[in-house]
Amino acid sequence: MKAQAYEMLAKREGTYWWHRARRVMVRNLLRKYGLAPNPRWLDLGCGPGGNLTLLDTLEPDLVVGADLSPIARAIAQQKAPHASLVGVDIGQSLPFADKSFDVITVFNVLYHAWVRSEAAVLAETARTLRSGALFLATEPAFAVLEREMDEIAMTRRRYRHDEFAGMCTTAGLEVLYSGYFTSFGFPLLLGLNWLGQLRGGAKPHDAETSAADMKPLPAPINNAVYAAARAEGFLIERGMRVPFGTTLVCVARKP
Repeated sequence: MKAQAYEMLAKREGTYWWHRARRVMVRNLLRKYGLAPNPRWLDLGCGPGGNLTLLDTLEPDLVVGADLSPIARAIAQQKAPHASLVGVDIGQSLPFADKSFDVITVFNVLYHAWVRSEAAVLAETARTLRSGALFLATEPAFAVLEREMDEIAMTRRRYRHDEFAGMCTTAGLEVLYSGYFTSFGFPLLLGLNWLGQLRGGAKPHDAETSAADMKPLPAPINNAVYAAARAEGFLIERGMRVPFGTTLVCVARKP
């Protein structure tokens, strides 16, 4: 990601509705599928570290945040001083022994332009997971939702949940859940993109779409959308699958 994207994330990921709702959902999904207390946890592509405290209630024995960017790691270390921050290019072999972790998470990382092969990353993920360990990923969904933020975040692609689940299966992981999150945002983003195209833009990357991504929401709106996202997250935690959404969610297990 570009430097301004890390800075933006660092400022907003603690309070912005999407980040907050995703953290709660992720913690509940991992508990549902059997993550035990005191896990050894690796967060691949941890960015500025806003997620590195989400398992604190489970008192993890080890928290490792891996990211290529020294800017991101420096911010993450301030946010999560208990975590071990490691400079890692996830496109290469991971510098961890076989069967090192009880859980590995990937939060919107594999879609980046600098990730050359999801298959290679997932294979390394499977190698470093212990037997019975969990893998959880979220990634941007549906190419039709590409917008200005995708350029800033250096997006290479967006995913459908079935193709991502197939990649996990090929890597030797047993898929427990795959679906989408924040379905209510799909028509909104699609409408903004179509509006940009109708106004004559070659790409749906107009100023209004960019502003929607960059600017903080007023607190009442932020809290209201958070409540809607948590309601959907609650249903996802109980196995609901919706046919569309802005974010892919996949949970898998190392056999």
